[in-house]
Amino acid sequence: MRKPGHIWLLGLSGSGKSTVGPILARLLNIPFHDTDEIILRSAQRSIPEIFSTEGEARFRLRESQAIRKIGNQPSAVIACGGGAILEPTNRDEMRKTGTRIYLRVPLGQLEKRLQHKQDRPLLAQGSLTTTLTHQLSQREAWYQESEIQIDAGPDSPEELAQKIFQKLTA
Repeated sequence: MRKPGHIWLLGLSGSGKSTVGPILARLLNIPFHDTDEIILRSAQRSIPEIFSTEGEARFRLRESQAIRKIGNQPSAVIACGGGAILEPTNRDEMRKTGTRIYLRVPLGQLEKRLQHKQDRPLLAQGSLTTTLTHQLSQREAWYQESEIQIDAGPDSPEELAQKIFQKLTA
């Protein structure tokens, strides 16, 4: 049985955190939160607008505030932005308040999922392959610290949520 607390879903953009999260939350009968959605509501503008008007540093501050706020609430499944893991205070909050789950997806599959997405400012800079490779090299070691790591490429969101549920309740 999993330790009490939050379920923090981690991984690069396009790994399925926001899709799998609500399904997993229903299986566990706990709420679902998406840090990007929390940021959108509080800022009352889109992520690209936040990046262009406030910059990445301010976005990361908003992200940290959302993670800290969620950390103080009752157990939930949380889809974190792909870069949330870069901030040490976020990593500490996640480690202290629950179980981290890394959704690992092959880069080729991420590229296919993300090639037409226009709402991710950090992916709009240069080659998608180069950007994803760079992000993975920056973040992989921290993702690997997760208590559970799941190969999230081949399965449907429902199958993936079921796999995670089984690992959490074993």
